[in-house]
Amino acid sequence: MSKEEKKRRQFMKQAVGLGVLGIAAAGGIWAAKDFKLTKGRLRPPGAVPEEQYLSMCIKCGQCLQVCPYDSIMLEDIDGEAGVGTAYIDPLARGCYLCEAFPCVLACPTGALDHEANVIEKVHMGMAIVVNESACLALDNKKVTDDMIGRIYEHTKVISDTERQNRKVVMNPNDPEKVILQKELLKKLSEQEGKNCSLCADLCPFEPDPSQAIGMVSKDGGLFPEIRDACVGCGACVELCPTKVLQILPYATYADVYEKNKGSQNA
Repeated sequence: MSKEEKKRRQFMKQAVGLGVLGIAAAGGIWAAKDFKLTKGRLRPPGAVPEEQYLSMCIKCGQCLQVCPYDSIMLEDIDGEAGVGTAYIDPLARGCYLCEAFPCVLACPTGALDHEANVIEKVHMGMAIVVNESACLALDNKKVTDDMIGRIYEHTKVISDTERQNRKVVMNPNDPEKVILQKELLKKLSEQEGKNCSLCADLCPFEPDPSQAIGMVSKDGGLFPEIRDACVGCGACVELCPTKVLQILPYATYADVYEKNKGSQNA
């Protein structure tokens, strides 16, 4: 049995019992082989297709320098492709789709397409469900202080005291970058004690996050439904306390969901 087949069988075992969205996600991952998504990095907003991106990115780090949320990283020597190229690891820090997309504007080569200057044009990938049974909303579980603390740990611009107390102090002299990240933490802290729906409640898609993700009734609780406006920013992946979601880079809603609906109806 090949290594690829073993991986596929292992994934399908994990997918058993995931329901319609889980099955769609499972199909999406393996359909993704057709356009080399399974090993791909999530690229910053506006990234051109991967092979083109790798040839155009000059590893200058300008996108990283201007990112207001510290979402962008540079591939190190242990990476599988493109040492020095910019990418996003949504488990460490998702993209929050900031206004005017300074990362796109800062790119000197067009590896981040300068035409991608509005939210509808910055398509990065597609969110999928990979671990339905871990969803806290299904069991009506509430957001805890520890869940919030994870995101405080991801935030570099706050003080150690703010991080330890899990409470930010808004200062009039804070730079815009600090204000934006503190505002995110404030919104997160307001969710403590409420039933978990962090992925939908803090989705940064504007003007209407419900076009990208929403909570639907399922098995006595709620469950995230990925919708066609999702741009794959990865914020939901970072915010989810139990790793229910992940992003398929460059995938579209049609690639992941419409194709699988068709195969299930065939």
